[in-house]
Amino acid sequence: MADITWPETLPDRLLAQGFSKQPQNNVLRTAMDAGPNKARRRYTARAVTVSGRQVFDKAQLEHFEQFYHLVLADGVLRFTFADPLTLEKAQFRFTGDYVVTEIGGLFEVALELERL
Repeated sequence: MADITWPETLPDRLLAQGFSKQPQNNVLRTAMDAGPNKARRRYTARAVTVSGRQVFDKAQLEHFEQFYHLVLADGVLRFTFADPLTLEKAQFRFTGDYVVTEIGGLFEVALELERL
């Protein structure tokens, strides 16, 4: 499968206001018969959840929705997007549906992504 990239017609960064980043738990703990729990890493690389917002005009919102539903199969496929902090290209996927709020003729879209 060819790499899917974020559309060039859409903003390539999340807004700074409301941005959050949270590493997912990567430690597996096992109870022992005696003594402290045993702890180990689950994976050598862990996913990071990134939440943020973008603002689109009507045409951009329509393009985003087509990208999400048709190209990404309702958000399940991976795509290349710039990391909000480092701006380096990385693989992401959606962790759930997006939320659209109309604000004075523009549309604010809340996204939750998982950096893989």
